[in-house]
Amino acid sequence: MPHVSSKKIDKKTLEKMHDLFFSTITSKRVPRKNQQKFFEELLTETEKVMLAKRLTAIALLSRGVSPYQVGKRIKLSETTTNKLQIKLEEGKFSHIIKTHLAQSKSAIGHYLENLISPPPKYGKGLMKHLEDTY
Repeated sequence: MPHVSSKKIDKKTLEKMHDLFFSTITSKRVPRKNQQKFFEELLTETEKVMLAKRLTAIALLSRGVSPYQVGKRIKLSETTTNKLQIKLEEGKFSHIIKTHLAQSKSAIGHYLENLISPPPKYGKGLMKHLEDTY
């Protein structure tokens, strides 16, 4: 779990810091490659894994995969997946789902489909999967 300093920042300064952070990562003027470099430089490996797992869990849960299966597939605790499921049911991830995960044709959509039901290892099923995917 990431460490957060116990030293408090006043609300106005914190809001300015959030604005700087979000404007840096969401600017259309910043090329995607630079945004990736930004995250590579800013986040530790632990933070990247934590955020990637959280996003993947939200995506899988929103597609109806059980919290148990989500935890098993991406190595999250039952407590974590249940908490995410509750927040999902409360509508706390609606922007994430609507903005980034709704498109099943996207790269993340293909990844999630393979995570839910991995492609066959050989035979006609594998060939059909490859034709459908690529």
